[in-house]
Amino acid sequence: MPSAPIRVVVADDQAAFRAGILTLVASAPDMSVVGEADDGPSTVDVAIRARPDVVLTDVRMPGASGIEITPALCSAGCRVLVISAFGLDGDVLDAIGAGADGYLVKTERPANILAAIRSVAQGDAALSNETTTAVLTALRQRAERAESVHSRGTRTDHGSDSESVHLTGREEEVLGLVAAGLSNNQIAAELHISETTVKTHLGNLFAKIGAVSRLQAALWHREHRVQ
Repeated sequence: MPSAPIRVVVADDQAAFRAGILTLVASAPDMSVVGEADDGPSTVDVAIRARPDVVLTDVRMPGASGIEITPALCSAGCRVLVISAFGLDGDVLDAIGAGADGYLVKTERPANILAAIRSVAQGDAALSNETTTAVLTALRQRAERAESVHSRGTRTDHGSDSESVHLTGREEEVLGLVAAGLSNNQIAAELHISETTVKTHLGNLFAKIGAVSRLQAALWHREHRVQ
């Protein structure tokens, strides 16, 4: 039997852009629009009622930003794909920290937006090239600040957290492959294990490092495992 279409809610306070995304999603044979919203609070309300697989939300909206409502959307069982006119370092890291599964800029090609929705719906991460650059820049700056603090003899919270985390060898392998951008299916093939086993390892290592998304796990790996 064919799989059920991906249920999508689109949230953006710019009516023209929202209409364009709604048309784009509706044109995809494997997707279905189940709701729309033009501010933060109504986005959460629509998501709770419609139970979408993915909420595609703008960052800057009236009432509450896309980043501010991300934890509530995650709690409602939705995966969150943030899309913004800006690939700002702070916004990207804040979105990932809030639990978003992806972050795109609005200049992305339509095909890439649809591909990102599919990736997020499958439990994978999605970042624009521009966003990836912003993330790496922000992480590099954060690492430089942490090194500066450490050189003055002050221990950082991140260092303490890292030292208290004990991953198994297999969990380290899975974490490294997640950080490299591999999907669950690709990780399973790489390690010659089942996809179910990959998900079990992910659940265990997420709990240990305090991550709620693949992006958070990838950032943790970048900060604590990459020398």
